[in-house]
Amino acid sequence: MGKELPKNWVLPKLKQIVKYQKGKKPKILSEVEFEGSVPYLDIRAFEKDEIRRYADKESSTLIEKDEIGIVWDGARSGWVSKNKKGAVGSTIAILKPQIVSSELLYRFLESKFDYLNTNTRGIGIPHVDPTVLWDLDFPLPPLPEQTRIVAKLDQLFGQLEQINESLDKIPQLLKDFRQQVLTQAVTGKLTEEWREGRNLDKWSPSLLGKCCKITMGQSPPGSTYNDIGEGVPLINGPVEFGGIDPFSKTKKVKFTTKPTKFCELNDLLICVRGSTTGRINISGFRACIGRGVAAIKAEKVLQDYVNVFMRLQYAKILSMGTGSTFPSISGDFLKKYEISIPPQLEQQEIIKRVESLFVKADAIEQQYQTLKQKIDNLPQAILHKAFKGELVPQLESDGDARELLEEIEGLRKQSLKPKGKKSKTYKVEDEMLGRVAEDSVNYKKE
Repeated sequence: MGKELPKNWVLPKLKQIVKYQKGKKPKILSEVEFEGSVPYLDIRAFEKDEIRRYADKESSTLIEKDEIGIVWDGARSGWVSKNKKGAVGSTIAILKPQIVSSELLYRFLESKFDYLNTNTRGIGIPHVDPTVLWDLDFPLPPLPEQTRIVAKLDQLFGQLEQINESLDKIPQLLKDFRQQVLTQAVTGKLTEEWREGRNLDKWSPSLLGKCCKITMGQSPPGSTYNDIGEGVPLINGPVEFGGIDPFSKTKKVKFTTKPTKFCELNDLLICVRGSTTGRINISGFRACIGRGVAAIKAEKVLQDYVNVFMRLQYAKILSMGTGSTFPSISGDFLKKYEISIPPQLEQQEIIKRVESLFVKADAIEQQYQTLKQKIDNLPQAILHKAFKGELVPQLESDGDARELLEEIEGLRKQSLKPKGKKSKTYKVEDEMLGRVAEDSVNYKKE
């Protein structure tokens, strides 16, 4: 890596440019803020900005707003945070760079989280391995270039944040769009213009039990279950559903040698018990259905239209389920569920339009996922360029980082010098005091 760096950069070990101070548990900790207290910064506070306790200043290890904290112990070992002020606990250490941009060091350690987190030490509870941390090579540019790199990083990461804020809105927009399509489909608005000039019957109100066959599941004995393919596939609920897409098809997970109730290929399956009540999926094969599931087979209406209608009903059915902590719906509830049925020709048009619009939404979602993946990879790519000297141009006026490293080394050696006894000075008239003082006494005349 050193050969790839600009000629005026150097590559010291992290231990050469950083001091650290381990946090400790304060003597006073309170869930209520008190006079003279500061926020107690544990791992949750660092990672999620959740302040749960307050500590006294006197017995605490304090971190200032512009200092870097690193999680030293636990599952998030190696995670760094900045711009938090308070008392750090024993699971946090404070990192103090010597004549190096704190922001640049922070960005560097941010890029090393995965490496530090997967190279910990300790049995049970992982800890940052000091050898791994301090042995990191830190690409060190001259101070003026550090300033330019930090400014460029701030600019680029600010732009990324704006892009991510926009991207984060897309899933909800797509969800709302699909919901709107379904609503317009089953209320007639989607085909309103299409109906003009066509001599069609009016939509007729009906009940689900009058136009569909509804089969409530019944669980076979647990002793008959297996996962080696013996007997008939068993569908007990969402575990066997094909994914988050309600129109995906079920998968084979478990089997039973003593099936009870059956669903057929392409039946609509609906969860009737628990927090997933109202969730639907399409049966991908003939199977036994357990008591957590019901099968809906269209008889006097197109199956795909029933599927479209029921997909829209999920939230409503869940809210209508009996039981506050464990909602459920009965066969009688499903049979009496109201449905508006358009003429068959219009059902076909509705299905065609819904499928077409959903295909477009799926394509947009796929583009979003691809773009999101690229955006998620950009921070590491940007940091990689930054620490190779490729993010901003080098200037002759920047000087050489070797001089900076020498200055850091000088400060480091100075801080390591042993402190000798201070020589005390006494006035002549204080001679008696001088005689009982230490040996290294200097006398000064008036």
